[in-house]
Amino acid sequence: MTPGDEGAIVEAFATGSTSGLTAVDRARAGATQAVRIAIAGGAGSAIAHAVRAVGFGLTMAPAEPDAVAAVIAGARPHAILLDAAAPAARDVLAQVVEERAHPPVVAIDLVGSHRPGDAWLAAGADDYLTGDQLTPAILRRAIESAIARGRARELRHRLDDVDRLAAIATLAGGVAHEVNNPAAYVLMNLRTCQDHVRSLRDDLVSDDAGDGTPSRLATAIDEMAEMLDDNVRGVERIVAVVHALRTFARPEPDRIEQVDLPTVVRDVYELLGSQLRHKARVVLDLDVVPPIAADARKLSQVVINLLVNAADGIPPGVPDHEIAVRVRSRDGKVELAVTDTGPPLSSEQQARVFEPFFPARAAHQPGSLGLATVRAIVDKLGGRVGVTSTADATEFRISLPIRVGAGGRAPTVALASGVRRRILVIDDEVPITRAMRRHLRGHHDVTVTNDVTSALAALAIEPFDVILSDVMMPGQDGPTLLATLRRTRPDLASRVVFMSAGLSDPMRDVVRGQGARLIDKPIAFDALLALIDQIADG
Repeated sequence: MTPGDEGAIVEAFATGSTSGLTAVDRARAGATQAVRIAIAGGAGSAIAHAVRAVGFGLTMAPAEPDAVAAVIAGARPHAILLDAAAPAARDVLAQVVEERAHPPVVAIDLVGSHRPGDAWLAAGADDYLTGDQLTPAILRRAIESAIARGRARELRHRLDDVDRLAAIATLAGGVAHEVNNPAAYVLMNLRTCQDHVRSLRDDLVSDDAGDGTPSRLATAIDEMAEMLDDNVRGVERIVAVVHALRTFARPEPDRIEQVDLPTVVRDVYELLGSQLRHKARVVLDLDVVPPIAADARKLSQVVINLLVNAADGIPPGVPDHEIAVRVRSRDGKVELAVTDTGPPLSSEQQARVFEPFFPARAAHQPGSLGLATVRAIVDKLGGRVGVTSTADATEFRISLPIRVGAGGRAPTVALASGVRRRILVIDDEVPITRAMRRHLRGHHDVTVTNDVTSALAALAIEPFDVILSDVMMPGQDGPTLLATLRRTRPDLASRVVFMSAGLSDPMRDVVRGQGARLIDKPIAFDALLALIDQIADG
């Protein structure tokens, strides 16, 4: 269609030319006003006339991507019609589909933008129409089909959330065990260390210390060193559990990055280990394999569901069973196999085991979405799933293609330079600032404050090479500090690093919107030293 043909479309719709509507379409026209349509990307009057002709409610959106996002948030349209010929159309589509629960999008090319329809569909549009297809009947069907696909997508998201929450419920018992055990001995060790410190102090200041004092001191110091080593390992274990669990804490859009499958398996085992070991002997056989392009959260969900399925397949009270997890790389793919020695699956069970709610391992147990979710996630990643069951063992396996994702390889941690820097630490938790000062003072000159007001006062007096700030603090928070520095001291704003032990979704969005660096507590010391050098050196 040429630009001049747009007027013909406007005229056809403006004069009420609705001959393309069937009787059923006309009968439904009264119900369409409840459907809200947004037109985006700078669309002309032709699309607006078309929408009005079939009776849909209409919201016009500006052409800028951010403005379109604001219209979506405010008007909450059921579908978006995108003018494919508009200069900003691609950016608008990218902005819309970035949101997890976005409205369906129909791209309409009135004037021939020379971009194939498949390209719009690959970019996330739900449908594509050309100008000669813009009849009332076709437009209505395209919009209704897009809305149906959008509702199906929303349902899939909700089912994903249900399965994710089911996985969290499954993990809860194991998490309690894996956290409470090290927490118990860490607390006991710390209380014993407190007693030792008091006793040592009494011995050192006492005038009547006996000949056995040096021996007691040596014994106490050796015990404290052993307890501190245990404490470090215990806290590292708790940190690993929290890190693994945090993967499931928040529903997010898929984030494709380079993922190391053996690391995912180990993280999941940190959470599920106690429950699995209660049922069977667990064997991890994990080769070093190339990273795969995937969403780490979804891949963890796959591993959880496969391990839970294996445990469900082993009858209680029967000794000498085994669950084996194997990771291999072969023929351009990474393969994961989970094998259990429970009762075999019948041929019918093997054929239906990946169906939603099919009771895979025990007829008396209700089915779940677990294995169906595994198949859906693996299919989306371009992989394959399979199952083999014999009298000796049942093996569930997945294979995923090796390809580079958006995230690239994880950066290596550089060595610290050894140059002393001036560091400002801001955190309302006094124990955190004390620990940071002790941790860093052997390498850098450290000033600590417990609120943003004091930090700004310190920054007015002394220049700092790096500013390490908590995000969530009473009164003024970290983002407020950064916004203030960008107005008053832009030379310092680039030196701010946020530290967080966990953020709410709104606050995480704020931090991302500021483009600030964000590191998680607890902080890996070597990585922190390297980051300080990187920021200080500009």
